[in-house]
Amino acid sequence: HSHEEKMKRRIASRVAVEEDNMTPRNSVTVRVPATSANFGPGYDCIGMAVDLWSEVTIERSSTFQITAEGEGADAMPTDESNLLVTGVKAAFDAAKKPVPILKYHVVSRIPYARGLGSSSAAIVAGIIAGLVLAGHRLPCWGSEA
Repeated sequence: HSHEEKMKRRIASRVAVEEDNMTPRNSVTVRVPATSANFGPGYDCIGMAVDLWSEVTIERSSTFQITAEGEGADAMPTDESNLLVTGVKAAFDAAKKPVPILKYHVVSRIPYARGLGSSSAAIVAGIIAGLVLAGHRLPCWGSEA
């Protein structure tokens, strides 16, 4: 019976965390890894995460702005063509909410245009950050909830 009580407490704490995660946020910081899918004969079939991480902070703001530092910062688009913005828009579309005015700051440690997934990292960071900012949780196949 002790086991049943432990399970009830675990389920109750999980519900509390999930409800908290569905609250829209004012800002979020996301870290995303570099990747590689360019391994010799396994090109685009064999991949791995690489221990290089970019960090993105996105916050609600009165003016749109993208600032960047680190790898490729000078070549990074600072308008709505930036892939971070694309990811954020996709997340807010999934949540069926309008995209608010946001300020983006990127600390890029993934070399740009070097086959290490800087583009996919930007899109994924935007999606994750957008979902958190919107307070939206996507349904997952195989989810316990």
